[in-house]
Formats: sequence, structure tokens, C-alpha cells
Amino acid sequence: MLRKLFTDLFEKLKTEKENDSIKKYGCFNFFIDKILEEKYHKINIVSTKTLANYYNKYVENRKNKAGEPNNELKNLIAKYLGFEDYSDFEVSYKEIQIPPNTNATLEPFTKEGLDTNNENPPKPKPKSFIEKYKKQLVGISILAFFTSSYFIYNNTLKNCIIWQENHFETSSCDDKYAVDNTIYKININEFRKVEVNSETQFFKNGDPLIWYGKSKTGKLEYFNHRGIHPETLKELNPITEYIINKYVFNEEEKTIQN
Repeated sequence: MLRKLFTDLFEKLKTEKENDSIKKYGCFNFFIDKILEEKYHKINIVSTKTLANYYNKYVENRKNKAGEPNNELKNLIAKYLGFEDYSDFEVSYKEIQIPPNTNATLEPFTKEGLDTNNENPPKPKPKSFIEKYKKQLVGISILAFFTSSYFIYNNTLKNCIIWQENHFETSSCDDKYAVDNTIYKININEFRKVEVNSETQFFKNGDPLIWYGKSKTGKLEYFNHRGIHPETLKELNPITEYIINKYVFNEEEKTIQN
């Protein structure tokens, strides 16, 4: 049932008019900021990364250390989907169990050519090496396949980066603070943390040139490209006139008066 819960959550978030992202992290970040915190006034009950891990585990069947979401979170998601709580959601989508076929009967086992009157049946032929160790060979083959797949994935598919002062650099995926950039697809050659002031060009032809996000301490920080905040891993928001007036301009420079 958790598979259905997180599938429906993700699909509904992608249809929200105020949500400009169709990616997991963007959608779950929107769910936390706009639904949990602003609509339901629930602060710090779950992180974007944890929601993504739940989705990966229960929907995409990807193994991770995510446990089962607590009842409060399940009830809030169900409420967002239009139900009273998670129990109501379960009842509405309860799967119909097909009863076993009680009319099925077992056919007696027979084998053509079996002579029950033969007191000295022929001795079975000795098994070949492959027949004798078939299970072991299959197990070894499967283990070898997954081992090689793991190394191929680590060496060719993963693209890990790490934050250094004001930019990302390529990094070993074994580093404690490494980030898998195959998820976020950040252009590390251009992505930078920047300082802004009233002379900064924030837009070009109506498109944002600056993105912003809050650090772990709640400080608003600015960046020159879309991406994630290096501390929280939350997706950055494009700059708006409201943010500029509130956090950058002084009273005389404001274009929007309170």
C-alpha cells in the first residue's frame, strides 16, 4: 500500500500549478515547503532526501536504509491526496484478495514405462559434474554478475562531486561528503555561489540569472545556476522580485512597497 501512497503523491505533486519541477527532489521539496509547512503548519517532520528514499524503496524497489514512514507522515500524505487519514486511504484502495481454488484436485503421479514388478531396477547413471554442482554453479554465476555490475556502475555511471568553498569539484564516491551528480546533473564548470547586491543583474529577458536557497542555519544564499544547496541538498529556487525586495534592496531601492 505504501507503493500506491508514494506513487499517487509524486503524480499529484507534478500537477501542482505552483510547482515548476517534475523531478523527485523538486516535487518533494515543494511538498515540504508548500504543503507540510505552509498548508498544514508541520515543520521539520521529514526531509526531501528521506521522501526520495521512501519513493526509491517502495515504488522503484531500490534497496536503501529507509524504514517505514511514521503514522503522522502517512496521515498527512493521505490527507493531501483527499482522504481523512492513511486508514481511509487503505480502505479505499484495499486490494481484492482472490480466494484459492478449492475445487482443484491433485492428479496422481504416473510415469510411463515404470515396471513396479521389477525387483532389480536398473541403477541410475552417475551424474555429470555440471548436474552434480548445478545449484552451486548458478549461484556463483549470479554472484559474479552482480559483483561485476556493481563495479561497472560505480566506475562508469556514478559521477560524484563535492563542495569546495563556492563551487563543486569532481570527487571519489567513497568520500563521506560526496554527492551523486547523476541525480542532480549540476554543471560544475559554471555553478558558483555568488554574492548579490542592488547592482547585480538578476534577470535577462525575463529569465532568472540567480537562484537562491537556505543554508542549514537558515541563511539565504545565492547561486548563478539551477541546482541544489550544497548543505541541505534541496533544489534551489529561481530568484523573484519579492525575494530581491525583501532580502537585497534597501528601503529606497525597493520596487515593491509593503
